[in-house]
Amino acid sequence: MYYLVRIVKYFKLGPYELGALAIIALALVLRGVLIGLGWPLLDSDEGTMGLMAMHIAFRGEYPLFFYGQGYMGSTEAYLAAVMFHFFGVSSFTLRFGLLLLFAIFLIAVYLLTSLLYTKRLALVTLLFLALGSNQQLIRELVAVGGDPETLVAGTIVFLLAAWLALTSGQEMVGERRWRRLLAYGGWGFAAGFGLWSHLLVAPFILLGSLLLLFFCWRELWSLACVCLLVGLAIGGAPLIYYNLNAPGGRTTLFYGINAITAGGAVRVPTFLEQVKGALLVSLPTATGAGPLCPVQDVHFVSLNGLHGLHCTLVHTGWSAGIIVLWGIATALTLRGLWRYRASIRSWTLDERRSVILYSARLALLINGAIPLGLYILSPNSALYPVATSRYLIGLLVSTPAILWPLYEAAVGLKPLALRFSSRVANTLTRISAVVGRGVLLLIGAVLLLGMFSTFTGIPAVPLDPHQDVYYTQINEQQHLDVPVVQSLNRQEDTLINYLLRSGARHIYSDYWTCDRLIFQSQERIICSAVKDRLEPGHNRYQPYHDIVAADPHAAYVFHTNSLSDVTFAQRMASSDNGGQKYQRLVLAGYVIYQPKE
Repeated sequence: MYYLVRIVKYFKLGPYELGALAIIALALVLRGVLIGLGWPLLDSDEGTMGLMAMHIAFRGEYPLFFYGQGYMGSTEAYLAAVMFHFFGVSSFTLRFGLLLLFAIFLIAVYLLTSLLYTKRLALVTLLFLALGSNQQLIRELVAVGGDPETLVAGTIVFLLAAWLALTSGQEMVGERRWRRLLAYGGWGFAAGFGLWSHLLVAPFILLGSLLLLFFCWRELWSLACVCLLVGLAIGGAPLIYYNLNAPGGRTTLFYGINAITAGGAVRVPTFLEQVKGALLVSLPTATGAGPLCPVQDVHFVSLNGLHGLHCTLVHTGWSAGIIVLWGIATALTLRGLWRYRASIRSWTLDERRSVILYSARLALLINGAIPLGLYILSPNSALYPVATSRYLIGLLVSTPAILWPLYEAAVGLKPLALRFSSRVANTLTRISAVVGRGVLLLIGAVLLLGMFSTFTGIPAVPLDPHQDVYYTQINEQQHLDVPVVQSLNRQEDTLINYLLRSGARHIYSDYWTCDRLIFQSQERIICSAVKDRLEPGHNRYQPYHDIVAADPHAAYVFHTNSLSDVTFAQRMASSDNGGQKYQRLVLAGYVIYQPKE
């Protein structure tokens, strides 16, 4: 206890800081328990990240990007490689590094909100971010690259830009000078690291750069610019190196544009479909609404029974609420800036600080609008609204800006209320306070319900036994809770144990099975991906395909009654099987075809 008191005094931790640490600890414990329970469901994309980490830790390989995607950095693989060295290879240790990234994000959000708003709002923001619905938690805990890094890098870029702007105009001498130079270098490093991790950080960098250009332009003609560029080069070194040697013109920009424009899509959606997918599916999914409805049940307005009403409230109502709050916050911020338009050439220090605060808040709001606007224009919003909702992950950084009107509801109505009698003014103030607090409590209740549902499976989500859940959880509105995922994990363990016992260590399967089984078996099983009609599939790591192709006794593993299963059974019944005979075994939701001796 004595040492704890000393630490609190040394770091000058007040009640707000201690409250923030408690909330952050709660958030990490909740997420630690989830990954300890084997949640979320590990798919082949995450299995690929785990294999990258194994190759880094035990083979001396150093991939710069996620296998086959030259726009998504490999930070999570390197973090996992460190964990593998100390604690062994598992899905838990693969995801443990994400907790570190999430902790840094929460600390940065607290500091940013305290700087631009108040410490009380910073605590409310942390509490909301500590909770979350199923899909929001998945984006924070699945090691597929880009999402946690975008949150960390984007928040730090904004935090440092706002701090440098607010403290600009001061004489740079002694310790203060070196502190500011370090902040410029840190801003550059965060920007470079973010761009390497994912191009989603670009809006943060754009708006952070504008803050620096508007309010620190004199300083940028000094050593500060050199520090910024050096930090940018160090943070983005992997990105620079890769693009200087990109094979076949497949640069980061090439991969990024291909992802954003849904390259290879089978159809071109209408603009209305894109608006509907972005606003009614992707936005609620990314921001914590719950319990969500299946995609096919989502409409702008549906009064078809309680289910239709629920879907309308959760999807249309939640998104409309976010847009309205964003509009109110933007209007209040612009009104604050408008006050200082006449004295622009003669601002006092306090007026200049107020202008910078309002400008930083406006930048935070615009940072939330840019990704959503671009996403609406992308075919992804209509074709893959659940899978690509991750492109809106940066909206979480704008949480305090969107919550601000609710938090300051009473203050926001005072100028209007003062036009009336004091009795009317007091009544309007009380009403606005009740409404603001009520909506904040409602948002908190929704997020708490999402967390509760994830742990307990209440309400339950029906699963179609004929679908590949590892595929549909990415591309459909599947909300797999802990009990369901644990059941699927047990089925997977049963399959792996059988394959190892029977000597079927080289197999063919679909993409969503292959890398997952390779990682979970720690490469004791090697798999090559095939498509539904058994033609060669998407193999992110070519050596695996070569190993399986060289084995004439490789087995085939598919989900029961899948198109691949039906195709293989038809081929067995025909003469087009090269004379090879297979025995068929159904086990744990899978069908296994093993060559007969």
